[in-house]
Amino acid sequence: MKDFAEMTTARTDLAPIGSLWIDGMLSWLEVASLRSFVELGHDVVLYTYGKIPNAPAGVVVRDAREVWDTGEILVYNSANSPALHADIFRVMMARQVGRVWVDTDVIALRPFTRDVRWFLGHERGDKLELGNAVFGPPQDSRTLNELYAFLTSPQPVPPWMKGKHREEIARRWETDAGFGIGDLPWGTFGPKAVTQFAIATGELEHAAPQTAFFPVTFQDRKVLVDPRKTEELEALMVSAESYSVHLYSRWMRKVCTRSDLGLPDPDSWIGRWAAKHGVIEYPSAKTAAPAPETTAPPRDATAKARQQEIAQQEEQAATAAAEAALADLEARKRLVPGGANTSRHGKVRIVTMAKDEGPYVLEWVAHHHVMGFTDILAYTNDCTDGTDEMFDALAACGLCTRLDNLPWKDKPPQSRALHWAEQNPLVTGADWLLVMDLDEFVCVKLGDHRIDSLLDEVTARKATGICLTWRFFGSGGEEEFGSGPVTERLVHAAPDSFVKGYGIKTLFKTDPHLALAIHRPYLNTRFARTEEGQAYPVEWLNGSGDPIDGKDLKWRLNSRQIGYKLAQMNHYGVKSREEYLLRRLRGDVLDNHSKYNAEYFGLFDRNEVEDRSALALKAERDALIADLLKVPQVRAAADLVENRRQAKLERLRNSADFKDEIGGLKPYPIDTAIKMKRK
Repeated sequence: MKDFAEMTTARTDLAPIGSLWIDGMLSWLEVASLRSFVELGHDVVLYTYGKIPNAPAGVVVRDAREVWDTGEILVYNSANSPALHADIFRVMMARQVGRVWVDTDVIALRPFTRDVRWFLGHERGDKLELGNAVFGPPQDSRTLNELYAFLTSPQPVPPWMKGKHREEIARRWETDAGFGIGDLPWGTFGPKAVTQFAIATGELEHAAPQTAFFPVTFQDRKVLVDPRKTEELEALMVSAESYSVHLYSRWMRKVCTRSDLGLPDPDSWIGRWAAKHGVIEYPSAKTAAPAPETTAPPRDATAKARQQEIAQQEEQAATAAAEAALADLEARKRLVPGGANTSRHGKVRIVTMAKDEGPYVLEWVAHHHVMGFTDILAYTNDCTDGTDEMFDALAACGLCTRLDNLPWKDKPPQSRALHWAEQNPLVTGADWLLVMDLDEFVCVKLGDHRIDSLLDEVTARKATGICLTWRFFGSGGEEEFGSGPVTERLVHAAPDSFVKGYGIKTLFKTDPHLALAIHRPYLNTRFARTEEGQAYPVEWLNGSGDPIDGKDLKWRLNSRQIGYKLAQMNHYGVKSREEYLLRRLRGDVLDNHSKYNAEYFGLFDRNEVEDRSALALKAERDALIADLLKVPQVRAAADLVENRRQAKLERLRNSADFKDEIGGLKPYPIDTAIKMKRK
């Protein structure tokens, strides 16, 4: 067999391949899948929202935001499965860049030549159902484009469902403000959707027979790991001239955990394939000494040990990074212009997470520093616009601490950041804590407008937290991405009656019984009661100082719970029209696929009331920014951010659809927006 490195030159007569891996290490199964295509000469791109430390040679790893720019990984809530995200992503990828999608548990058996054109196949023999583990209709196919339109519609109702189910989903979209795309049944956007639109467009005739891409059906999947079926299965796939075989990863992993090695049987079809292609090295039966029977490990011990080893490596890497970043914290704080903050309430800290927020970092950090927060801990991932450089420059001045948002299991960035934060000394040693985003600004309306004045009021009322209700700020009719501070450019916002704006962020007194979450911490159910048997108290206030039982809250308040008298959370989720469109910039074209569509803009571009609450400490903030820009590292970061901002704006303004997209962004009348239902 040739060395694998000799097989990694892509052939131009083969279809380009694409897939998605959210983040983190690949297992032998994903490595086997990707290598099978590279070995045959395919151009293979693996898109990711994080980092993949062990992508096989010949696989090009690219930022998934090139296809779908989103900070949210969509999941089917019933199974907490990112399959929903992948179901939508594959359609976007096929439509935008023309790559043939393959799941990372598909093994290529022979080349996918371009002359095939329709990479679409039947998945079952007992009933009509197309698969989407291999998916690549031509870019101009009606199936692909109508499927895309359905998947990206704001309130999709699957047309193939029975009447009562369709009516129920339509009713929930209309009446349930908390209903979202993740609440649809598991697999809604998978094979059933592909089948529906192939039938509706008449393009079903292009689908290959089941043996072409899916010679082993889900119902017959056990033959893949049964040594007794190896020769029979191989003969079947050869005679059928199958292009690929699907391994059904969730099931395959369960099977492997039952073996001593955590791997498929070496004499099974997949075991032989993986060994032959150098993906798995099985121990030699001749040299391996059997362990004494009394000390034999559990059947799944090896698999668990491997998982534990990876988890341990992740934890060690995160711990080492945190220790290194915090080692000189006190020394850095001595460099803060005007001196480091102290609080009569102890250590009052912010945790944030960011991806490409470069133009806003300096203002955001300065705003919250002059408010009196004692520390800011920022986790960032995959930034390309100067976000990391600006945070690092400000960290060198003692104003914050930045850490890479490292991989953790298969979790998306937000979950990873919260996990690492819970172990970080800045969090475990905090007295008060607030988890918030870069498009949010805390505004205190009493006393000297600083955080201590707010905490004085909270503690005087014997509370342990305050829920800061969102106030949505709109574009103010601005089209261009101005260079001034966000809080000065945008001073018009939603009225109190805007029910979509009742989301919260919570400033709370730290407590080992509480677990971090993005909107509010949650009481660990193990501590639902005190040692005396009483209900554990979570006594918080709303933004007007009225008492709220924190145990009963979700991520948002209702109209009876909101309040803005003491403080609020200014939420700049829209900004100018150009800033809004920059969320969707892809190369030289605009992305129309994320939640940031015209409807989202119409709902949240609220400008009914003037609100300058964020400018109460403007003079001090401006003086701090001026001092910081005299620091060479900060100045260099600011110049880098601005250069990259201008480059993005040029690409945006030169895109073919720019004028149409800008013209399509209009706010809905407030009465209409209040009535509309959206998650």
